Amino acid sequence: MSRKMKQHIKDEISIPPEIVNAFKLEDTGYNLLLKGQAGVGKTTFAMSLLAFFTEYTPVYLSTRVAPSSLYSQFPWLKGKLAPENILDATRTYIPPAQDPEGSQMKEHLMQTIRFQTIPEFLKIIYEKVAQYEHPIIVIDSWDAIIGPGRNQNDQVETLFTEFIRQSNSKLILIAESDTHGFLDYIVDGILTLRDGEIAGRTFRTIEINKIRAVERKQKQYAFTLYHNKFQYLPPYSKEKFVNISQYQPVQDKDDLFSTGNESLDEIYGGGLRPGTFNLLEVESNVPISSVSSIFIAILCQFIQNGRGAIIRASDGINSDLLDKKRLFLYLPTDRISKYMKILQNQISDRKEIRPYIRQVDEENFNEVFFDTYSKLSSVSKFQPVFAGISYDNLQFMVDFNKTIGLFDKHLKLIRNSNVIELGIINSSRSGNSVSEEYNNLTADLSYIATTHIKIIEQHGAIMIYSIKPRNASLFCIKTTFHKGYPQIELLPIV
Repeated sequence: MSRKMKQHIKDEISIPPEIVNAFKLEDTGYNLLLKGQAGVGKTTFAMSLLAFFTEYTPVYLSTRVAPSSLYSQFPWLKGKLAPENILDATRTYIPPAQDPEGSQMKEHLMQTIRFQTIPEFLKIIYEKVAQYEHPIIVIDSWDAIIGPGRNQNDQVETLFTEFIRQSNSKLILIAESDTHGFLDYIVDGILTLRDGEIAGRTFRTIEINKIRAVERKQKQYAFTLYHNKFQYLPPYSKEKFVNISQYQPVQDKDDLFSTGNESLDEIYGGGLRPGTFNLLEVESNVPISSVSSIFIAILCQFIQNGRGAIIRASDGINSDLLDKKRLFLYLPTDRISKYMKILQNQISDRKEIRPYIRQVDEENFNEVFFDTYSKLSSVSKFQPVFAGISYDNLQFMVDFNKTIGLFDKHLKLIRNSNVIELGIINSSRSGNSVSEEYNNLTADLSYIATTHIKIIEQHGAIMIYSIKPRNASLFCIKTTFHKGYPQIELLPIV
């Protein structure tokens, strides 16, 4: 993703609502145990919590991150986490290099805690808690602090967690693994961070294993560590918009044509090319309304630029994909009538009177499609015509040979014309014979497509990635209306 696009992406810290609600409980402290293997983002998450809860005074005690390197790793902590509240609990000391006067050494020693017993450690924590009215403390890591000695540790952990509750403090204990232990029973909340892959691309989840006194609406959320900050990815919901504005086109680049979304243009390598079939695969569990913002933006981009657009939604003119009523909010009615044509299956003998609709069936689809293309091309002074076609998987399955033959003819005509087609097809996750047939069909279409983008759902969040050409990143789709019309932002999952 280009530097220009990265500047438009919001990198604000966001925390799952269950954790926010837990830390906002009044008249009680709260203990969180943070688990996960090395490299999953536990320290980044803990630092994000310190920055997020501005009403608390943050304190960080570490056995593995030197105070001098903390601000360089998390520069956004400056001004939020005071230097005197970064406590070094390491048992070894490496003098700073190039320090002839010893000033850095003195500063380091002032911040270094050297304790030989657990009671001495508890005393230091008690002093910090007493110093502030509402502290939030991160101990990184608890395993290194507590050390061996199971019987003694059980008593210390019980005493310590109860002390946090009674003092109305907030505590995050970072564990060095995700193993089960006595501490699991006495803390108020347990979170487990994990990282994995989707189609060879980084994917991260946070699991809420336990959250006392708070309703858990969802057990797992996806998240990203973009710009070294924790951002959870909330489940998709239709965003309500208040202020509505007429669509303003995005500038095209060179011989490429914009999708109307600068973020999406980046995935397409700058935009779309005429004479191409571009496959948009949408998993069956993805709400089609979440794809509507992409579709609407492309239509607005072409129509507002005086270019033609042909649409065929498998479920008709009032589908969630097309959302005709919203389209009329962003474009002048006369431009829609002039530059847009909707191909709709004929369902009765009644003659269609709406000027932007043409009736069609499977047998005459190619004939009607290219007749419509010719007329729109002439009206738009032979500029490229966009075609958004929603393909019905069942039609392929019922009469595959006949349907694929018509599609092959259609594709040849597309490649020899000034059409940019976005073919939308649903797919299913593997697990049954029907989904395997769909996936085989999708693989065939991907082979002949110029581009292949896939949209999936994970823990409620909507994500997108490019299969052809391959992009190494997975992105979360966020729909915004800050311009008065739908736009998408793509947040990298890193």
